[in-house]
Amino acid sequence: MGIWTENRMEELLPIVAKLSEKYTGGDSTSVTYETAQELMEAVLYCVREYEQNQTYGYELTSEFGIAAAECYRRGYELVVRKVKKMRLFYNKLVSRFCSYGCRNYEDVMTKGLPEFFRRYDPLFAPQKTILTLDYPTLLPVEGLSGIDAIEQYLSNISLEQRFLGAFDESCVCEVLSSCDWNYREQFFNLCGIFLTCVIGCVLMRKPLQTPASAEHLARLEQWSTERSKETVQEDLCGILKKLVEEQFQGNELLYEYLCGELENLAVRIKDTGASLFSWMS
Repeated sequence: MGIWTENRMEELLPIVAKLSEKYTGGDSTSVTYETAQELMEAVLYCVREYEQNQTYGYELTSEFGIAAAECYRRGYELVVRKVKKMRLFYNKLVSRFCSYGCRNYEDVMTKGLPEFFRRYDPLFAPQKTILTLDYPTLLPVEGLSGIDAIEQYLSNISLEQRFLGAFDESCVCEVLSSCDWNYREQFFNLCGIFLTCVIGCVLMRKPLQTPASAEHLARLEQWSTERSKETVQEDLCGILKKLVEEQFQGNELLYEYLCGELENLAVRIKDTGASLFSWMS
């Protein structure tokens, strides 16, 4: 976006003026400074959407063949299409969604996201996310807004549902309850907790729903003591890779997503040893 935000902003001003007329029903002189700023952000959002969808990376200025107005028009159309696509994706996802009893998770999916699609305005405010995304996904949605943020958020939720859905719902709920008896009222990520449990069971060489014995914990403690943080993380990656290959047909997107938790998990294992998994006993 550099060339638009630094040198060619004047090319966008006529677009903002026309958008202001639509916003006010013809009286663009009544637009406040704050509203004008928001409309400029709306235009920039659509222009950015177009730029990011280009294959060859040419600078999108009139000097190189495409006018700012055309760039905005195409970007706006892309935003509208993405909204339709994400609404369909959401409807499919929510039809098989499981909250595992977590109220916050349930509310975001069944109340928050429908409200987003109802209120989202691709024309005058495509940059506004509206929804606060109170349920935290394993990897946060950063640097995105509007429908782009929702697209990433729904992708994250879909991957988490894919992972958790491979296990019995009762098993997932049992693990979550063992970690925090009040998890249904909490605002933490469920997938990270369950992933930690699964990896811990592999390290202790015990079945998932079998309580961790003193022998199991001692085995894990020795394993972590003998390794550096880097080696621990490498081993965790290997465990996850094998799990995804065996249980999820080598789903690369799922592997990459879940890998986002492994560095943090490696640090926690090195810092706390087997006590990190004491709630599993």
